Amino acid sequence: MKRVLLIAIMPLILVIGCSTESIKDEQLQNVTKVKVGSEGAYKPFSYVDKEGKVTGYDVEVLRVLEKIDPTLSFEFNYAPWSALFLGLDSGRFDMLANQIVKTPEREERYLFNNQNYFVSTSQFITREDEDAINSPKDFKGKIAGCVVGSVHTKILEEWNKENGGVLEIRYYKDLSPLLQDLVNKRIDVHLNDPASIADIIKEQNLKLKILDGRIQESNVYFIFRNEEKSKNIIEKIDAALEKAKEKGEIRELSIKFFGVDQSQ
Repeated sequence: MKRVLLIAIMPLILVIGCSTESIKDEQLQNVTKVKVGSEGAYKPFSYVDKEGKVTGYDVEVLRVLEKIDPTLSFEFNYAPWSALFLGLDSGRFDMLANQIVKTPEREERYLFNNQNYFVSTSQFITREDEDAINSPKDFKGKIAGCVVGSVHTKILEEWNKENGGVLEIRYYKDLSPLLQDLVNKRIDVHLNDPASIADIIKEQNLKLKILDGRIQESNVYFIFRNEEKSKNIIEKIDAALEKAKEKGEIRELSIKFFGVDQSQ
């Protein structure tokens, strides 16, 4: 009797096995390979850890999406901020994952996915020992530094205009020399997201402090070239991201990297 049952079950096992293998083969054939552009030196969003592993909040969000949707495969490539959009335009990258928010100018030229994965806040930073600057009320005649192309720069320019142009604004290509000038009293304040600046301050032991009060909150998205291929990638990413949010995985990543939930 046992032998008869075994003979009867064997074909079913073979069918199930073949079916599973065919599903895996089909998934491999339908894999969408996506070249991701990011700074790679923008801790805690995208960086190389002490073990030489590429990690960071943006990187790990995409790795969660890969697990949810096996037909997504992300390849990470790095460039300085000033070269990221050039890389996207030239086809070196298919998308950017670098804490990017929507602006009217960007929406005219590029596509964004629909599901945000982070909420960026803009707050002012100054020197730790600067007793004369405790709030924007103390900014008259002071100098602000900002990075060319950053959304925080646009927010700073608009805030300054609305507040009578109290700040003189100086522009930098990269964040590192800006922060050094802030420490060395060549400029007085900088506007950025505390989630990124707090980690840099700690890592480089910079004597800086973040002022209370949020100037603005902005949703963060992935950004793509405006073409048909991008729409397919966006559809897959949004579907996987929605599932990841429902399961609490994006929230867990935010708490891991920032100590608080800034995922939505």
